[in-house]
Amino acid sequence: MMNHRKLLARGAAFLALGLAAALSLLTGNLSAADGASAPASAQARPNILFIAADDLNHWVGHLGRNKQTKTPNLDRLAKMGVSFANAHCAAPVCNPSRAALLSGMRPSTTGIYDNGQPFEAVIKAGDSLVMQFKNAGYETLGMGKLWHGGLGFPEQWTATGGRERGGDHGDAKVKDRSIGGIRFGIIEGGDDAVPDTHIANYGIAELGKKRDKPFFLTLGFHKPHMPWNVPQKYFDLHPLADIKLPPTQADDLADIPAAGLKMAKPSGDHAEVIKSGRWKEAVQAYLASISYLDAQVGRVLDALATSPHRDNTIICQS
Repeated sequence: MMNHRKLLARGAAFLALGLAAALSLLTGNLSAADGASAPASAQARPNILFIAADDLNHWVGHLGRNKQTKTPNLDRLAKMGVSFANAHCAAPVCNPSRAALLSGMRPSTTGIYDNGQPFEAVIKAGDSLVMQFKNAGYETLGMGKLWHGGLGFPEQWTATGGRERGGDHGDAKVKDRSIGGIRFGIIEGGDDAVPDTHIANYGIAELGKKRDKPFFLTLGFHKPHMPWNVPQKYFDLHPLADIKLPPTQADDLADIPAAGLKMAKPSGDHAEVIKSGRWKEAVQAYLASISYLDAQVGRVLDALATSPHRDNTIICQS
C-alpha cells in the first residue's frame, strides 16, 4: 500500500534514547543490587509511559511526509520532547523488530527473522527490557501488544490489563470494504467498539493511581495495523474525493535481492488493490485508522496531564 522502501519505523531509536535517560537515573539502584551504592529514591527515578503503535508509517503530521494525515495528539507529543525523523527498525517484520527492540539483540544474533519463529525459544525473560525495570524496583504494567502476539513473558509484569476483548472489533457490526488481503471497513458504533479503546482506558486508570514505587507502563495499540476497521467519524476526516495517492517509483524493487522480493510480494495484495481501482479507498482507511489511534493517544496524554505523575514521567512513543 505504501512505498515500503521508505518506510520509517521510528520505534527502536526513539525508545532507546528515551529510555537511556531513564536508565541513567536507574544506575544507582541497579548498582545497589550488587552493593556498589545506595539505591536511588523512588522520587528521583522517573516513571516511563511507553506507547507502542503497530504499523504506524511516517504518515504523522509533524514529520511532514503526508499532508493528508491528521494527528494533532502525536504532533502535540512531538512538541513535548524529541522526535526522530531518520530512525530505522531492526527488521521490516513485526516479530524480529520487536524482539530486537525489547532484548537489545539483533536478528543476526537471535536468528529471529520472521513472524513464525517463537522468540521465547531464543530470548529469555531475563533479557527483556521490561524485566530490567522490574529488577530495578519498578512496577511493570501493561496491556495490548508489546512483544509479537501480546505482552510476552508473564513474569515480566507486576500487573496487566489482561487481554483486550473482542478481537478486531468486538461484537460490533462492520461494513466490510476489504480488497483481498487488504482488510478495512466501517465499524457501526463508537470508539468503544474498537478494542484499542480499552487499552487506552487501562492506561488512563493506571495513570490516575497514586503509587509508592515508580512504574513502567506499556500501552501496546494494535492500530493502525490491519484490519483498518474504525468508526465512520474517522473516515469522515479524510473524504475520499480529497485522497491523494502516495508517490511511487515504477522500478522501486529493481535493486532488491531475491529474498527481499519474496517478502515484498509484488504480485500480491498491492497488485490486487491496483487492479481493483480502489487504491484511494485503502489509503483513506489507513488514514482513518491513524486518526483513531491519534485520538486514543490524546486521551492518554490528557490523563497524564492531570495525573499525580505528570512531572515525573518520561513518554516514549514508537
